[in-house]
Amino acid sequence: MFPHLSDLVDGLPDAPGVYLHKDHQGRVLYVGKAKSLRNRVRSYFQRSTSHPPHIAAMVNLVRDIEIFQTGNEGEALLLEANLIKKNQPRYNINLKDDKSYPFFKFTVNELYPRLFLVREKLEKNAEYYGPYPSVKLARETLKMLHRVFKLRTSKMKLDGTRTYRPCINFQLNRCMAPCRGTVDPEAYRQVVNQVRLFFMGRHRELLARLDAEMNICAQKQNYEEAARLRDGIRAIRRTMEKQQVLVPGLSAEQDVFGVHRESHFAAVQVLFIRNGRLIGTDCLFLEGTEGRSDSDVVKGVLGRLYTRPAVLLPKEVLVPCAYEDQEVMAEFLSRQKGSKVRILVPKQGGKRRLVRMAEDNARNALKDRMAHRISDEAVLKEVQTRLRLRRAPRRVEAFDVSNIAGAHTVASMVAWEDNRPHKEAYRKFKIREVAGPDDFRSMEEVLTRRYKRAINGEQPLPDLILIDGGKGQVNAAAHVLAALGISLTQVDLIGLAKGRSEKRRTRGRPRAGPHDLEYVVKPRLKNEIHLARNSATLHFLQRIRDESHRVAIAYHRNLRGRRALHSELEDLPGIGAKRTRELLRHFGSLKKVKEAGLEELCDAPGLPAKVAEQIYRAFHGVDAPQESASKEAG
Repeated sequence: MFPHLSDLVDGLPDAPGVYLHKDHQGRVLYVGKAKSLRNRVRSYFQRSTSHPPHIAAMVNLVRDIEIFQTGNEGEALLLEANLIKKNQPRYNINLKDDKSYPFFKFTVNELYPRLFLVREKLEKNAEYYGPYPSVKLARETLKMLHRVFKLRTSKMKLDGTRTYRPCINFQLNRCMAPCRGTVDPEAYRQVVNQVRLFFMGRHRELLARLDAEMNICAQKQNYEEAARLRDGIRAIRRTMEKQQVLVPGLSAEQDVFGVHRESHFAAVQVLFIRNGRLIGTDCLFLEGTEGRSDSDVVKGVLGRLYTRPAVLLPKEVLVPCAYEDQEVMAEFLSRQKGSKVRILVPKQGGKRRLVRMAEDNARNALKDRMAHRISDEAVLKEVQTRLRLRRAPRRVEAFDVSNIAGAHTVASMVAWEDNRPHKEAYRKFKIREVAGPDDFRSMEEVLTRRYKRAINGEQPLPDLILIDGGKGQVNAAAHVLAALGISLTQVDLIGLAKGRSEKRRTRGRPRAGPHDLEYVVKPRLKNEIHLARNSATLHFLQRIRDESHRVAIAYHRNLRGRRALHSELEDLPGIGAKRTRELLRHFGSLKKVKEAGLEELCDAPGLPAKVAEQIYRAFHGVDAPQESASKEAG
């Protein structure tokens, strides 16, 4: 151990916290948690300690240690997870699918509650149900519930004092439209309670109530409403069939984990059981697990999964093996949930069968993943060979510019990792320094803004940069990289361009329909690289290029839509989008805001007197009447 590290370790506090091992360049190698920072960090550098191979290799690279002291082990657990996610250390287990799950939020604290999907749990007075790993299934369930129970979807605050014109959902018989002021809150609350029965798993009781309502409607010859309830009953039963009953009884709330490993890869299958029913599953894939035990894998996954700001916790967590800090994690989860959460390692019985089921699913998922990975490796190797790249294009960044006659010029950057879109790394740019339709200068601005961060060490360089365009665009991009000090030996640069259209031929005779030829250009290559239409290389590049098109066009449309909905009020000082909405809601239209007197503006909720005077002055072209202004000030 280096002398300065020895002095540093001896000075560490005997307190809980998090430590970061760093190399000679300051890069984080490993993030760990400790009950005693001094004892834990010292154990890495004791000769008598037998380390696994990956830890021994890491210790040889350590040149600096940074610590964060915390009040207790629970705080250290949370900080460790956040630092691992931020720094992505080389010697920590790499969780490839770090994502959050949606869940249902029920605003039961409102007079007329709403139901919608969220990913963040913020309000204590609202009710939350989930999680739902399948976003598609969650959206289908939400659509079904709105269709059957006709809950409101508008975000406006309904307190019974104001009425509004109902939206089209009321015309389609998909909303009770409490905004009209004609819906009894108690009647709406009964519908809310029926939706609660659905989430609580009391489906028999719910179906019995709906069946009774259907019969009453039929007896009153209200056949249209009876048919709607009949269709709703069928929809609820179809949803119930998708939720397999795994645990008898309505109180079982469990997250079940199963682990399967091959080589340095691991798959962790999670079964989400709520009210005895399997509401969803997910499989998390990890890399760099060689030399690690199953307990290390379980610890890493639970630490990343349950330390997010918003997560719905079960009563029990079933894991295949015990692991270090299991009690600390259980105490942390109990504090987060507000009630006791147990982490169990079942040895027999029904709970053990659930863990085995998760392990079987993990085995099948990893088998499929490995098969796809082999295929992806073959594609990347073919692309590298065919395009004569210096390295395999494991990370690709593609750029595209979008505008209409030079207006609202924007650009997109999409990232591709291991033949998969890496959507967390997507970026969108507003062009600031270029006026008019100048794609060359717009691309120069975007590349400069993106790769300035790379040369500063804030972001890594990709293996391949893909430009949508021909020789001119590629040469312009090469000039930008050279100006930034990025050599073409550090990163490959290509452009995907379209050539002249030609008619495809079959046995010497032209077939209807032209076909656009696409070819690849490189900055130091005189001739283009032509690719066969059915080649894996062309398909690889087209997928990335088309995704960059989609992101750029969607962003451009979004900006155009915002501009079309832009109000004159937002151009006034002190008036933003939120205050504009409140004024339009209060007065009913922009015309009425313009015609309002100073006293009317001052009476608007949440509008300061100075801002009211500015609005009056802007639309009337004169100063505010002194009497009214002084009256308001008084």
